[in-house]
Amino acid sequence: MNSLDSKHIRLIEADVENARITINNLSQELVDHICCEVENLMSSGKSFEEAYTIIKEQAGIKVLQQIQENTLYLIDKKYKTMKSTMKITGNVSLALIAIGTALKIFHYPGASIALLLGFVTLCFVFFPAAIYLNYTYKKDQKKPMLNLSILIGGIAFMIGVLFKLMHWPGASLLLFVGWSIILGIFLPILLFFKLKEAETGKERSIYVLGVIGLITFEVSTMFKVFHWPGAGPLMILGGVLLIAVFLPLFASMKFKKGTFTMPQFIFLITTSMYAVVLTFLLAMNVSDVVMDRFVRDEANSTKIANYFKNKKTVAANDSTIKVSTELAERTDNIAKLIFDTKIYLITNVEGVSESVAMKYVSDPDLINNKSNYDIINHLLEGENNAGLINSLKKELNEFKDKAISVSTDPALTKSIQELLNTSDKQMGIGGATWEELNFRNTMIISAMAQLSEIEKNVRLVATIVK
Repeated sequence: MNSLDSKHIRLIEADVENARITINNLSQELVDHICCEVENLMSSGKSFEEAYTIIKEQAGIKVLQQIQENTLYLIDKKYKTMKSTMKITGNVSLALIAIGTALKIFHYPGASIALLLGFVTLCFVFFPAAIYLNYTYKKDQKKPMLNLSILIGGIAFMIGVLFKLMHWPGASLLLFVGWSIILGIFLPILLFFKLKEAETGKERSIYVLGVIGLITFEVSTMFKVFHWPGAGPLMILGGVLLIAVFLPLFASMKFKKGTFTMPQFIFLITTSMYAVVLTFLLAMNVSDVVMDRFVRDEANSTKIANYFKNKKTVAANDSTIKVSTELAERTDNIAKLIFDTKIYLITNVEGVSESVAMKYVSDPDLINNKSNYDIINHLLEGENNAGLINSLKKELNEFKDKAISVSTDPALTKSIQELLNTSDKQMGIGGATWEELNFRNTMIISAMAQLSEIEKNVRLVATIVK
């Protein structure tokens, strides 16, 4: 029987290591078994290359990994439990998130519960179980910082996504922390180890290109979520680097090394495309067409409100003069509250001074972060700032009562009530206040349009009852 030399044995050991066989005894036994099978074929006249090619076709990487998987299931009950937990919770969490997303899109009840359960299961059961298995049973167990950084960063990021979807305070901070750890710690460490494992300069270049593309794409998503400038070009650059450059080079490299199968390639391409497309869709909070509609509505409402503001009428007698004067004062108070609210929204979202914000009020198309809705939610939740909306509602009610008190026409009274409706039960929706119904989870440009609509209605009523 022909014997293998040390060079051949080292090649077989390297291939077994590439298969991520980390159980010491099993690894050595597999090497011995493969060596024996190769020697048997070589004794029949085949060269080492021919014999080893046949054995690799019969016992490739996937077969070796399955052998280790079956061995761990038999000898380690903890591994079996954690593996089963990971599979079950992974499927359950993704199903709950998918259902919650669908319910949220169609505004059906139960969306919040499904999303909350899905993200909690994903963050605190599935993800820790996956990291534990990778740390304990894979060769990556010698890389604690790699596992720790993705564990902390991944959980912070996923909780941030949940908070963002639920419109809870602290979402931006959690997302920033998660992204910072993943992009600033995890990916550089991952690249460091990949460069150490790389066998050629070309392979190192491919890994560097992949990490740069991923960091660029994720940074662009972060810029888009936080409404920072430059998100669009970065997202296009990152997407091209990942999809058009890195993935083809990476797949080609893996195919040449014999460590990549066609199903794995299809899975990689499909999941990558889904990730990139969904990130694009998530980053696009609202289309430019819809945004332009809000801009036009806000601009038109402001113009109409200004028309009524400047409209002059002559009172017929002393009593109507008194009512007109009081309504005019209340109209000015409401207009000031609305103006102050708009200034507050713009200064906080755009980070500009009040003098610059005044220009934005006159020309809302200047607003860059038109789709921001966190600020209006903060306005409703803040104890001090919420006074703007609360005071507006109070002033509207007092203005409406005064206007109705001088109305002698039932039809006019009904119109005033409809125009200045501040009821907490509108459109058949109960359990929500007027403030919540009109402003909760509303984009800043839409909130400004709603405020201008209110001012327009107030000036219309003030004009009619004079």
